[in-house]
Amino acid sequence: MAVITISRQYGCGGEYVAERVAEKLGFKFLHKELIRIASVLMSTDEEKLKQFDEEEFSTMRSFMSKYFDLGMFTEMLSKTDYSEKTAKEIAIQEAETFFDKYNPDTTAFDSDTFQAMIKKIIMKAADTTNAVIMGRGGVCILADVPDTLHFRLIAADDDRIRWVSARENISKKDAKERIEEVDKRKEKYFRHHFDKDINDQWMYHGTLNLSKLDIEEASLAITAIAKIKFKL
Repeated sequence: MAVITISRQYGCGGEYVAERVAEKLGFKFLHKELIRIASVLMSTDEEKLKQFDEEEFSTMRSFMSKYFDLGMFTEMLSKTDYSEKTAKEIAIQEAETFFDKYNPDTTAFDSDTFQAMIKKIIMKAADTTNAVIMGRGGVCILADVPDTLHFRLIAADDDRIRWVSARENISKKDAKERIEEVDKRKEKYFRHHFDKDINDQWMYHGTLNLSKLDIEEASLAITAIAKIKFKL
């Protein structure tokens, strides 16, 4: 089957490019659907899975998730007055109590389990259908799979700030901070799961600058390359 993976910087509009490429080629578009499918297969709430996704990834959360559900702290702290203790102290104490009572090996779900399921879904999709796959390390998961193309979409920081500010209705200062945060999370996600640098240009067949190309031009460029590569 023919598969295109698209990695994009947050705030460059890359998801719209990917969606148009899928439409133009008649391919299945897999983006948020990956989380929905994983939630069904793992019998886990979709919102819980999102905390392990690339834009929300945390190395500490990934490590801690192997042993217990961090959500229990949120609920506990919201209902109890600990005026003389910090949240960090509470978390440490609760963690120690947990380790005393439970065997960490019995936990059925964690960050790596989530990524393993995402990998299975992406591999299955690549084996059974023509698809455009957005993010989640598809470029690494399918690196050695024939009939694949990998693209990276980027844009200048100023353009990304304007995009995020307008789309999320926040100040440019907040947009800048959000972009920096998500960039770091995506880089950590890649490093943790694949031991790769998400910005490594050599992983991709091409990098398109959405400060120089609009969404339609970028989608047409990828579509044209795909038609040649896949002989469509």
